[in-house]
Amino acid sequence: MIKNLAKKLTKPAAPKTIDELMAAGGRLVFHVPVTDAKGRVLSPEEVKELHIKNARMQIASYEEIAARAAGLRGLAELEPLVSEAMAKSGAAAKHWELLRRRYFGGMAEMPEVEQAQHAFNVAAEATRAINGELSKVKAADEARAEIERLRKEYAL
Repeated sequence: MIKNLAKKLTKPAAPKTIDELMAAGGRLVFHVPVTDAKGRVLSPEEVKELHIKNARMQIASYEEIAARAAGLRGLAELEPLVSEAMAKSGAAAKHWELLRRRYFGGMAEMPEVEQAQHAFNVAAEATRAINGELSKVKAADEARAEIERLRKEYAL
């Protein structure tokens, strides 16, 4: 009897499956040691300092991105301009395509086609410039949000 009781006490219980653990409100915690270049396992304080150092480097990188957008127009001002430029570029492309077809059909002259192509190129370049500015502003906004998140997370 004592032998059976000792066996029950020392016999480990079968582990729960991950699904059972999660259903019971448990959570999985992975303990992966952080090591330095020499293979030494870092202490939690050293890991925290490493994370803070990395966060500071990321913040500096994001501040550079945000600085590139300094002096540019705002998002609310650029979005309608992009839509307008895209519409003009699309209209110029359609007109150029129409004149190319007419030229190959013998109904238009080459100078007309070249003029339409030039108008399309001018419109497309204006669209590219505004889109470039818009992408810089969006990247700066995302960088500022990420800076705030990192500062809150690491209390910097």
